[in-house]
Amino acid sequence: MNADLVDQLLGEVNGEISVHMNQYLTWTCEDSPVDSGLQTVYAATMVRTLATCLLAGALLAPAAVTFHKDVLPVLQQQCQGCHRPGEIGPMPFLTYAQTRPWAKAIRDAVASRKMPPWFADPEYKGHFTNERSLTPKQLEILNAWVEAGAPEGNASDAPPPVRFATGWSIGKPDLIVEYPHELEIPATGTMDQGNMLIKVNFPKDVWVSAAEVRPGNARVVHHMKAWIRPPNSPWMKDAPEGEMYKPARAQFAPPEDGPSHGPRPVQDILAKYNPGVNAMEFTNSGAAKFIAAGSDIVFEIHYAPTGKPEKDRSRVGIIFAKDAPVQRYFTTTGINTTSFVIPAGATNHEVRAEAVLQTEAKLAWVQPHMHLRAKDYELIAHYPSGENQVLLKGKFDFNWQLGYEFAKPVVLPKGTRIESIAHYDNSGNNPWNPNPGIEVRYGPQTTDEMSVSFMGFIIGVQDDPLALFPRGRPRQIVE
Repeated sequence: MNADLVDQLLGEVNGEISVHMNQYLTWTCEDSPVDSGLQTVYAATMVRTLATCLLAGALLAPAAVTFHKDVLPVLQQQCQGCHRPGEIGPMPFLTYAQTRPWAKAIRDAVASRKMPPWFADPEYKGHFTNERSLTPKQLEILNAWVEAGAPEGNASDAPPPVRFATGWSIGKPDLIVEYPHELEIPATGTMDQGNMLIKVNFPKDVWVSAAEVRPGNARVVHHMKAWIRPPNSPWMKDAPEGEMYKPARAQFAPPEDGPSHGPRPVQDILAKYNPGVNAMEFTNSGAAKFIAAGSDIVFEIHYAPTGKPEKDRSRVGIIFAKDAPVQRYFTTTGINTTSFVIPAGATNHEVRAEAVLQTEAKLAWVQPHMHLRAKDYELIAHYPSGENQVLLKGKFDFNWQLGYEFAKPVVLPKGTRIESIAHYDNSGNNPWNPNPGIEVRYGPQTTDEMSVSFMGFIIGVQDDPLALFPRGRPRQIVE
């Protein structure tokens, strides 16, 4: 604000206050022995002091919070990844017209921490690169905007629109692998998870920096994985291409033979799709994911009928690493247990599971996976030194099965015991519980339960991924 304008405002304020102040002084001081000239000096001093205070308050008062200047940058950073056309958010938040009807709902959702979905205990804030929680300042902005009536403000104050890659969060893929045809999904009934083989037969060894599964019809895809099926693997070798197939259980058997040199081809999770998990990057610590020449892709799919016939043709996008990696990224079922029974009516039943690393590795990513009765999750590293470290702790929400990317991968020495602790509410107090009157065991259906920890490890380029865990340990890949 320039000096002339300040003087003008000060003069107007002084003039307005002087009328009332002089009247007051006349009433209270007309019989005072104080000289009238001195009274005038007092009055003038009081008027200017009061006027200056009022003017300073006006100048220092925060500017009104508006959509374009203050709210839109928050939405771009924290919300538009999901709240834009074609993504999981039920409504877009790209413009004022789209956002204004939801102003109070947004304020309430962020105040209750329902949105953005992020469940890690605040004690571990900053440990994860994909943290979605709002800062105190961002919460203050959204609340102030709603309290002010959600004003639009000046469109010229808006930041440039975020340019999202059309259809892909990872950017334009170097290779897209998709179903060879649409798959018919029945209107009703329970669909067991199934696998679909796509014979890619990669012509050469490749390293992958990022991958993303995109459902063709998100209404019916409950969750999905894209697996790397290495050459000469017995898994799915007799499966017909492009058809839903349920293979025998020996799904983690290593290839019958392989190269005598170079990185070992293994069955590896290329990418996953869950509410809260989509694009996956593997470049942490200079790593990349390995696909051997001759490998195929297998989609593992769990569909949920919607009440009407549907179709789906899903796909996975792959971006190849530009340079040779210095480390290898391997994604697998790190911890899993099938030996538990959750009693009927139990409100806080605990299930523990563990695995012991047989070689050193760095933990880069973890995704807890459970079903409708799960309420919280904790992951602890018990080191050979006798020290313990809580790596992740927080609530669990079946509707948002988040993956947590460590900002600094956690070094797990050989012999480290990694333990998961989960709690389940099988009572009528759980609004998601389909039947509180029965015991619940491990199983692939949503009405069953699981206690699984999917994990991304970083190892040496020439290290054997299958050496991480004991050879005979049973593995389950069904969600």
